[in-house]
Amino acid sequence: MTTPSLPAGAGSPILDLAGVTLEVNHLARGIRFYTQVIGLSLQHHDPDRHVATLRVNTEQTLTLWQPTTRQANDPALAPLRARGASHLHMAFQIQPDDMRRAQSLLDAHGLPWQEIDLGTPEVPDVTTYFFDPFGHGLELRGVNTTDPRQPAFPPPTQPLTPGPHSLPVLGLREVALIFGDYDDMKARLPRAYGFALAKEQGDRNFAQFTLGPHAQADGNGTPVRWLYAWDPQVGLADMLGGDHALVQFYAHVDDVERRVSAEGLSRVTAPGRLAVRDPDGHVFEFLTPPRSAVG
Repeated sequence: MTTPSLPAGAGSPILDLAGVTLEVNHLARGIRFYTQVIGLSLQHHDPDRHVATLRVNTEQTLTLWQPTTRQANDPALAPLRARGASHLHMAFQIQPDDMRRAQSLLDAHGLPWQEIDLGTPEVPDVTTYFFDPFGHGLELRGVNTTDPRQPAFPPPTQPLTPGPHSLPVLGLREVALIFGDYDDMKARLPRAYGFALAKEQGDRNFAQFTLGPHAQADGNGTPVRWLYAWDPQVGLADMLGGDHALVQFYAHVDDVERRVSAEGLSRVTAPGRLAVRDPDGHVFEFLTPPRSAVG
């Protein structure tokens, strides 16, 4: 079922975060890590193309790609020279009460982690950072599933594939990308695609975009999803943003396409799907939601 187009000026056409593609240097090891440790389920494995897609929840996926010379991770995106992200930082949502158990599971898997409280003394917001075997920075962030600020596809209350030795992941929360020209990026992302700028940090080049129809405050435990964008820098817990990332978003595709066309960006289209190459080398895919979305 498709969603209706937004009228002009109604807000952002971006609805939610749909998926991320990561580059890995050993696909089998990546599959083992993200299924056995992170707890995702293997949805599709193409050994000839060196690609595996894993299900995070019913609406979100994580794709792993082992780069091979002259071979695209997705043939439909070959004209855009799409890759996967290197050294991406992304966050997973979990129940706050599961944080201590998740840290114990990381210990059991021999994975060093760092805890940072991003909240206040009155309302703590404990976050756990660690790295996957390929240098991607991962984060576990508690989510309040009763918060009324729900994204288009709310996180489930339980993991899809719970296991005694895997992390209790509910969904993707955010991705962080590097842009070479921060000021140009800050103007281009809202203009060319419709991303809603939520805030900047005063002490560094760091912009936060709400993945939803309207900019929202990033309060403790909010279930809303986010795109973080900065110039090349080390973030919290020594984590970098991703280069040449391939990220999927649910969106009102026709509205995004009008913006992209006016911007003159390279793109490929298919029914319910628009892929765009950003000037910084990232490829964004905008997908029509599989059902009517909230908001």
